[in-house]
Amino acid sequence: MKQTLITIHPVLHSATLLEKRIEILLRPTGIRHRQALILDALSQIGPTSQRHLAKQFDVSAGSMSSMTERLVTLGFITQITNPENRRSDILDLTPDGREVLKKVWVVWQEATGLITSALGENQAETLTVLSTKLRNALGGTQPEKERHGTRVSALGPTPK
Repeated sequence: MKQTLITIHPVLHSATLLEKRIEILLRPTGIRHRQALILDALSQIGPTSQRHLAKQFDVSAGSMSSMTERLVTLGFITQITNPENRRSDILDLTPDGREVLKKVWVVWQEATGLITSALGENQAETLTVLSTKLRNALGGTQPEKERHGTRVSALGPTPK
């Protein structure tokens, strides 16, 4: 059976170029694209532990701490000690965080426009479908709420 070789270079290069464009567009907000993803996740799942957020992004607690530290300093999220587990912190969006997130969404719309202009509407939609499929296959997920043994996503609660 013949195996088709996929050249990874164009995939990586496209991702790098898109990331660079998004970073430039985000510059006025004072945050980077990974921090924008954190704000977006918090808007979807609400207040959550830093540990849970790290798990959702498949990064270490230390890496998540580094990423959220600047967001706390900028006043975009709050970080409080979890009253139920004093060894855990709870992160939440502030009103300023919600405002900057609106600017992030505008940037993401501009980036979507760049992709659509380059590929056309049908191929841009196909790229989204394939990128989501690849993300999921590689262990990534859409951020979800976590409640006492039950995960809650946009599709509703699912037992663990």
